[in-house]
Amino acid sequence: MTKELLSQRKVNSFSSPTSSIECQNTNHSISLFDRISVHQITTYHWSLKESLLGLCSTGIPAIGLWNRKILDVEPDLAAELIIDSKLKVSTISLAGGFTGGNEYSFKEAISDAIEIIKFGGQVNAAAVQVVSGPRAGHTRNHAKQLTIDALKQLGDVAALHGTKLALKSMPLSLGKNWTFLNSLDSVLETIEACNHPAVGIAIDSTQICHENNVQDLVSEIIPMITAVQISGFTPGKTPQQSFSNFDLIEAIDHAGYDGFFDLEIWSEQVWHSDYLSLLSQLQLACQTELSSEF
Repeated sequence: MTKELLSQRKVNSFSSPTSSIECQNTNHSISLFDRISVHQITTYHWSLKESLLGLCSTGIPAIGLWNRKILDVEPDLAAELIIDSKLKVSTISLAGGFTGGNEYSFKEAISDAIEIIKFGGQVNAAAVQVVSGPRAGHTRNHAKQLTIDALKQLGDVAALHGTKLALKSMPLSLGKNWTFLNSLDSVLETIEACNHPAVGIAIDSTQICHENNVQDLVSEIIPMITAVQISGFTPGKTPQQSFSNFDLIEAIDHAGYDGFFDLEIWSEQVWHSDYLSLLSQLQLACQTELSSEF
């Protein structure tokens, strides 16, 4: 699924919406200096080697890998480049497609995902992002069961290779070709039904702000969160100015999440921008030390 889907789809059709909802302030402040990661989707036109060099030169501590970029290089060479860079790996995208959409069988999707997970183990990735695939003519219950069966199998593989799975939801308007799991509730139900310690959820700080009682929700689901995506950045002197949902980022941290915050932006404007300038501005904002009231 990964190579075909990511290389053939028009990526600008999956741009993330801007949230218009402000979340309640938690009065808890963090520094993102050692917690920020930049996904290769954000630096869309850079090769794997260019991404590694760019992040290292600007002091970004971690990278989110895109399997499409890894496929441009021999896997062993790609792993060597990543390890030699000393960058940490927040996530790898994207495994899945278990429902038989996009002309991939269940068996082929599992095999493809296993290879991604094994690579994740080589580079010590914190998580591998996963999508279910579209319904593809199945009943919703059947599609859900296929996804649960896949997650159980792949959860075992992830645990064996020292990583975790991060199941993604996408709004129907953006992800109809990627997943039938179009809400946070649907993903949480799937994870709970799977009941595997290596299977968790990937959340988008912009999308989750649309949920009711978001602060309480974050506290409840924090044990399940294995990846956090930030889908917007506006250069500013402080994190509050740079990230529209920084209060939610703080809340996720305060609730107990200790992983990376992965800047993953789907935007033509960003893709055609000066990446080095963007990364320098990002690092400058994340260097700001903020006092905590806790």
